[in-house]
Amino acid sequence: MIQIEKFTATDKEFIEIARIRNLINHDSIDHPDEDKNDWAIRDKSIIRDRLLLYYNNKLIGLLYYAQGRDENNQTSFFNIVIDPQYNNHGYREILYQEMLQEVQGFKCNKLFSNIYEHPNYKNHQNLLINHNFKLVQTNREYSCDIREVNTQKYKPLIDKLESEGIQFYDSRDEMKEFPNHFQKLEKLEWTLDQDVPIPDGIKHTRMPFEEWKKVCLDFYQNAYGVDIVAVKDGEYIGSTDIEVYPKSEPHKGWTGGLGVIREFRRKGIATALKIKAIEALLKKEITEIRTDNEENNPMYKINVALGFKPVPFSLEYMKKIKDRK
Repeated sequence: MIQIEKFTATDKEFIEIARIRNLINHDSIDHPDEDKNDWAIRDKSIIRDRLLLYYNNKLIGLLYYAQGRDENNQTSFFNIVIDPQYNNHGYREILYQEMLQEVQGFKCNKLFSNIYEHPNYKNHQNLLINHNFKLVQTNREYSCDIREVNTQKYKPLIDKLESEGIQFYDSRDEMKEFPNHFQKLEKLEWTLDQDVPIPDGIKHTRMPFEEWKKVCLDFYQNAYGVDIVAVKDGEYIGSTDIEVYPKSEPHKGWTGGLGVIREFRRKGIATALKIKAIEALLKKEITEIRTDNEENNPMYKINVALGFKPVPFSLEYMKKIKDRK
C-alpha cells in the first residue's frame, strides 16, 4: 500500500532519508545528523517541506520543496529521490502531483529543479522533460585531488599581491575580532553573489543579515573547511569558502563560492584565494575539492589551470505552472 506522509523531523526519518539519498548519490554521501542540523537552522519565514512516500510502511522515496525568497517567493525549488528498486512504477509522478497541490499555498507559478548528468538521475530528468520543463542552465562540475596541486608555483603571485597591500586571512580563525567583520563579510558575499550567473526568471535575493549570520556561525562551527578573505586597506575585496562535512565526507571540500569585486579583478587574486584555501585544507588532511561554474563563466579556467578534472555536469530545469499540462 502506497502512502504519502508529511515530514515530522524524527530521528528515524532523518536516518531513512539519508539511506534513500545514498542509493542515488553518485559522488557524495549524506549523513542524517548533518541533514538534521540543516533542517534545524532553516529560515522559518519561508515555506520548506518534504513529502515522504511509503510502500507497506517502508520509506521508498521523498520529494523536497522550498519556497523562494522575496522576488522568488512564487517559485518552488524541488527535487525527488526514489529507491531505485521502485523506479518505473509512477511513484515520482504521485509525489510531483502532490507537490503541485501543496505549493498553491504560496501561489506558486514557477517550478525549478536540478540534476546531475549521470544515469542515477535519468528517471527524474525524464519526469521533468515529460512535464515540459526547459533546460535553463548547465554548470561545469570539477573535482581535484589537491595533493597534486603545486602550490609553490604560485608563491611569486601571492608575494606580488601582498607587496601591493593585499592580505589574505582566514575568516573564522583570524578575522572574527576585526572591526565590523560580519557586516563586511555579508556585504562582500552579497556583492559577489549578484555576479553569479543564474537562469532568466530567477532573481538574486539577499538574506536578512541576522539570518545570514546564523548560517555563517553554523558554517564556522559545523562545516568549516576554510574561508579565505582578501583585504586591501581594510576593505574586503574577495573570498572563497569551502565546506567540509566531518561525519559524511571528512576528507572532501565543497566550494561555496569564489569571487573578487570588479575593480580588483584580473590581478590573479581569485587564483591566490584558491591556493591559500588549498594550503589551509591540506593542513587539515583534506584531499579533494569539488567546485562548479556556469558553463560560460570564465572562472572555470582557474580550476582547469590548477588541475581540476571534469565530473558529471549539473543541469537546471524550470517551468511556469501556467504551462502545466
